[in-house]
Amino acid sequence: MKKYLLILFMFSTAHTEPKISVNYKFYDIYPKSFNDIDKEMYNKTPILKNGARYRGYTDWHVKWSYSWQNKGNYCKLTSVSTRLDVTYTMPKIPDNFKVNSKILSVFNNYYKALINHEYGHKDSGLFAARDIEKELIKLSSSKGCKNLASTANSKAQKIIKKYTQRDLYYDKHTQHGKTQGVDINNFISN
Repeated sequence: MKKYLLILFMFSTAHTEPKISVNYKFYDIYPKSFNDIDKEMYNKTPILKNGARYRGYTDWHVKWSYSWQNKGNYCKLTSVSTRLDVTYTMPKIPDNFKVNSKILSVFNNYYKALINHEYGHKDSGLFAARDIEKELIKLSSSKGCKNLASTANSKAQKIIKKYTQRDLYYDKHTQHGKTQGVDINNFISN
């Protein structure tokens, strides 16, 4: 009997995984040599942040919703769900552009390293969405549901800020991916 009670308790406290929507935006590059790959990305990137140009970028947004149970002035959240929207902006060699297979191979290997770095930024959004679900479901208020909604939204915004800071630290720690191999020179054999 105790085993069944434990199992039911485990299932009742489980959290759902956030819903995730992923989109890609590409900017075209047209390299004719190995050296052109980086030059093309630098010149064609639409990603300009604080005066710097980036080859890839991840934009994430977390949306949250909740429902509550109201008993007089006492209000408790009964469910919380989140949605993570992720957009990657990445370079691409168009399919109709005739490019040397060795140049294409170098670019493809670079692209893999770059997108793997960008997945780390997506993780910030995913961690934020999970934390929002985990933290908001604990909330209740003896001052009514309006107060609870304000508290929940404020707490969610603080979590978003925390993971936005994580993104900044991640780029600083990885040198925008260089310590993870995001350097075109790593793929060009001399």
